[in-house]
Amino acid sequence: MGHKLLTLFFTLICTSGLYAVFLVPSQNPVAVGSNVTISVNDTQPIIIGLWLFESSTLFAWYSEDVFTGSGHQNGTEFDISTYQLTLPSVTLKNSGLYALDALRPKARAVITLDVQEPVSNLTAFVSMTNLVELNDTVTFTCSASGTPLWFSWQNGNSTVTAGGRVELRNGGRDFIINGVTRYDEGPFKCLVANNISKRESHQMNLNISYGPSNLRVTASPEKSVYISGSVISLSCSADSKPTATFYWMYNGNPLNVYGPSYDLRDTTQNRTGEYTCVAQNAVTLRHVAVTKKIDILDPISAVVVNPAGSPVEGMAFNLNCNVVGPVNSIHWMKNGIYLDADNMITFSNDNSTLRFNRLTLSDDGPYQCVASNAVSNMTSLAYNLMVNYGPNNTAASGSKVAAVGSNATFSCSSDSRPQSQYSWYFSGLNVKNGSVYVTTPLSKNDSGQYTCMAFNSITGRSGNASVTLTVYAPVIDVVVNMDNQQPIFNQPFTLTCTVSGDVQHIQWMKNGVNLNHDNRINFTNNDSVLNFNPLTLSDNGQYQCEASNAINNRTSLAFDLKVIYGPWNTTISGPTVGAIEHNVTFNCSANSYPPSQYSWFLNSSKVGEGPVFTRALSLDSGGRYTCMASNNITGHSSNASLELTLRYPVSHVIVNAGNQQPVFNQSFTLTCTANGDVEHIQWMKNGMFLHPHNGITFSNNNSTLSFQNINLSDDGYYQCEASNAVSNMTSLAYDLMVNYGPWNTTVEGPIMAEMGSNVTFNCTAISRPHSQYSWFHNNSKVGDGPVHVTAALSLNSSGHYTCMAFNNITGRSSNASLELTVIEPIATVDVIPDRTIPLASQIFHLTCNVKGPYNTLHWLRNNQNLHPSDRVTFSADNAIVTFKTLQTADDGRYQCVASNALKQHVSRPYDLTVIFGPQSVQIIVRPGIPPILTCLAVSQPPAVYHWIFENNTVVGNQSSVELPIKSILGSNYTCVAKNPLTNVTVYTSQVVSYPNAAVSVQACVMLTALLALLLPVLEEWL
Repeated sequence: MGHKLLTLFFTLICTSGLYAVFLVPSQNPVAVGSNVTISVNDTQPIIIGLWLFESSTLFAWYSEDVFTGSGHQNGTEFDISTYQLTLPSVTLKNSGLYALDALRPKARAVITLDVQEPVSNLTAFVSMTNLVELNDTVTFTCSASGTPLWFSWQNGNSTVTAGGRVELRNGGRDFIINGVTRYDEGPFKCLVANNISKRESHQMNLNISYGPSNLRVTASPEKSVYISGSVISLSCSADSKPTATFYWMYNGNPLNVYGPSYDLRDTTQNRTGEYTCVAQNAVTLRHVAVTKKIDILDPISAVVVNPAGSPVEGMAFNLNCNVVGPVNSIHWMKNGIYLDADNMITFSNDNSTLRFNRLTLSDDGPYQCVASNAVSNMTSLAYNLMVNYGPNNTAASGSKVAAVGSNATFSCSSDSRPQSQYSWYFSGLNVKNGSVYVTTPLSKNDSGQYTCMAFNSITGRSGNASVTLTVYAPVIDVVVNMDNQQPIFNQPFTLTCTVSGDVQHIQWMKNGVNLNHDNRINFTNNDSVLNFNPLTLSDNGQYQCEASNAINNRTSLAFDLKVIYGPWNTTISGPTVGAIEHNVTFNCSANSYPPSQYSWFLNSSKVGEGPVFTRALSLDSGGRYTCMASNNITGHSSNASLELTLRYPVSHVIVNAGNQQPVFNQSFTLTCTANGDVEHIQWMKNGMFLHPHNGITFSNNNSTLSFQNINLSDDGYYQCEASNAVSNMTSLAYDLMVNYGPWNTTVEGPIMAEMGSNVTFNCTAISRPHSQYSWFHNNSKVGDGPVHVTAALSLNSSGHYTCMAFNNITGRSSNASLELTVIEPIATVDVIPDRTIPLASQIFHLTCNVKGPYNTLHWLRNNQNLHPSDRVTFSADNAIVTFKTLQTADDGRYQCVASNALKQHVSRPYDLTVIFGPQSVQIIVRPGIPPILTCLAVSQPPAVYHWIFENNTVVGNQSSVELPIKSILGSNYTCVAKNPLTNVTVYTSQVVSYPNAAVSVQACVMLTALLALLLPVLEEWL
């Protein structure tokens, strides 16, 4: 036990650093009897720690060893894997401060646990339950067990608060209501709670008597006045507990009616009065009364409007309103709108009489009277007032003119009520009674004045009106004619209008527009004759005459006047040049009416008729063509002529070059050939007209195109167009492509190659057409074509390679050459070390082994050129690299590069890793619980280790070893480091003691004496 104590406190004092840790209880506050766990939120291992309750220790532990402290309680458990503390079945004594002290790593966390006793033994009661409103006071009392306790009260769902009539005493245990009201009946309950539980009491209700109050009497239906015969239900209600009792009185006298309702049936006006309801409460001994006034009235049964006399315009008139039943008021309406008295109408006899002082037509309309009282109103049927008047504005209408043999109709009208009676008079005689008069068939003797008389039998008034009639014979058979005349230009001409019937007026029209006289046109014989002197072309048109009188008019059919003239302005149209064996067409025209007749003449010989002349041309068809136009009515004629020249048409137009070839910088000729009468030749290049310029000329009437020295810019499509007056033709395009070359002959390919390889040579030349190629090696032909690939090369393949390019059109050739040198190849390049294991501080050689001729050698280290130094030297031919004393700085990737005249050959890489060690072997002490010894050595490859304790016991085969606590001081440990490749082994030892231990270990040893003095106290604590 003492050794564990020593180790524990040795570690506590020597541990440094602090980290955060938190405690989490399973519940807090917690009920008595519950199990509680206090967990640690951090997962970092705690090597040394304590659990404390208040100032006493519950548990202490070091690594896996757990110690029970003086404050430990039966059943308290500690889990070393999670550091969780478990308190079973807690009591009030378990309340307090719990602390976790971690000493390695350094940390501290505390929590206060609150153990509480649940609420129990709840009782509640009320002082009394049957109460009278505003008279009584009540007290509620509540008690319970538990710690701590909080008391509250609820009324229904509302929390009770002190104030006004409510008091809360004794920490809320007592609840008092002073002067209870009807709203204090509850239900009430007591609520008791603490942090871990709550309870509530049973519900308590109060029975509170009150009233009667708010007494109300209602009538159904509710009205200010009731009509006789109504059924009226009176109802009485009051707020009261227990329910109030009711009885009724009428005008202060009891009715011997009990209960909250009273029905009035078969009501009459004498039942009007005050009805009182009285309510009583047998418990509160209170009573109250309320009165309601009921008015009953008989309704109006009949309303009638009666007239006094007949309504005549300008006379006085009365309407009377007769009513059956009690009447409060009478009103008059016209057209549904109430009437007010003015200077034209007045009311009398309590508005029952409506008087019109002087009737006018605006008084027409439906009149009603409205009689009313408090329970009814009634409107009379409408009396439709229609004021009698007239006749006024008597008017007669009808025909003022009429045709002989027709009937005339006359109508008479007047403003009158009732309708007037009508009579018709002619020459003082009554010819018809009634408003409409239709005559018999008329003669001219029936012309004269017709009079109508209108009479009203009610007003006794009459009125007259007249119409004057004139009878005519109608206009018929209107015709325009010209007799036997011909309307010839610039001669006189006459049109005549003939008519039957009474004609009052004749009007002439041209093209539907009235015609007026001027200096050439006039009218004679009462406008029946239209005279032209003389005729012009502007007189052409549709002519009509219109004859009219008062009853009708007639218009003649149109006379189509066309002035005869011509021929004038004879013209001939057609070509002046014609193509032999082709048709020619001539057109002749002249201004003439009717149209002219045409005759055709060639050199005075008649050859055809009609306005169009067509013929096929032959050699004798040339000459003067004449057209003669004639008018057989005017007897006039007119001539026109045209001269025709004959030509053969152009055909078969061709561009050719003969047997020439267009060769660069030589002369060249194109010729245009054509059949027919060629008058003009035009050359084109690429669709554009070509004109002579430097080096290009035309000859032989432009039929020959000559190039003095043709060049490449003359390439293109050439055409010639041959034409004359009657035709033209363009040749097909001649595609001129100038032949040239070969020029700029070049050969491409290598000038050096290794023996056994193949070489490709390419030859090019600028030429049209493409050149033909031949290859020569030292003047011996070896192939054809633009590309030459040699066979596998030998040393004899060196020499002069020539390409000849030849154009078989231009007959020219061109050469190009290239000199090829064939050398022996480098077969292999290898780096060879002089030994398998390159040991540090020893001499070492790398040799470059090359098969095949080469020019130079050089070395690479890590892809960088390697240069000689005081430790690294090269042989004279650079084939050997010598390291005088190998060092780790020489590690790297080495390659040899052999070069000939053609290319470089690089060897495969040789990776040099210098082997050494073990060196600088040392032991490092790492203080801790437990302490750790680590052995370090510099070695390539890395050393392997094992440990020896006190010269005889192997205690480990890794680079580090943990020291047992009991052997931490004064022990000898030996580290053995071995190079697995060279088998070189190095030993080093370490005695773990005060002088050479780590600083933290030394500090711990210095406190040993102090710990010994404290041993008795520590043992008591543990």
